[in-house]
Amino acid sequence: MISPPHMWFQQHFNTAKEPLKILAFKPFGQKFRIAAGYEKLFVSTSAGGHLIEFENEDPKVRQIFVEELKKEGIPLNMPSVTYRR
Repeated sequence: MISPPHMWFQQHFNTAKEPLKILAFKPFGQKFRIAAGYEKLFVSTSAGGHLIEFENEDPKVRQIFVEELKKEGIPLNMPSVTYRR
């Protein structure tokens, strides 16, 4: 279990052959938007929000994920990405 502090950038990866379920506990949601800046969670960082688009993430992140998938014999099922420099 991991519990990152509020507003930390984070990503979720599954390197198992079985599907992964994620249960997120947080003090807000789509129905009760009590946290300041909630709307920024769904806006790209390039537009002033808190969402890192795949093309803006560090390419090393996907490289590590792909390497871990290969160790388990699992194909990458994400679309390809062209990284912005």
